[in-house]
Amino acid sequence: MTVSAKVVLRDAAIVYGFTFGSGLGMALVGVNLQNDPSTAYTANLLSGALGFAVAGIRIVCNRTEHLALVAATVWIFNLANIAFGIQTSTSWIRSGLTLILMAALGGTLAMILTLASSSHRRTNGDRTEGPTHE
Repeated sequence: MTVSAKVVLRDAAIVYGFTFGSGLGMALVGVNLQNDPSTAYTANLLSGALGFAVAGIRIVCNRTEHLALVAATVWIFNLANIAFGIQTSTSWIRSGLTLILMAALGGTLAMILTLASSSHRRTNGDRTEGPTHE
């Protein structure tokens, strides 16, 4: 598998952007891990899965391997959270499980959407327009 580092970094930035935007939105409405942990975690999980789905739709071949590389890259990006004191090293290690779940959900969604899209193209391509003349 030949994977461009540029594409992996682009897709990691997409996932990071989705989760950052979700976290910012949650903070603006006053939801955080201290006062509503399940809502904050669910929003983070779903926004990350959406980011992985966007990244996965763009990749035709070797989607699973690509999304695994993207997840590892996002996990490495999150080391900055330890440096800034936002996250402990223990919670950073545990966040790897959340990233795996995000990638699995997003990859599954991307697969479903691309299968539905290719199925739609296939069925529309077989139809003839206008009345049938026999």
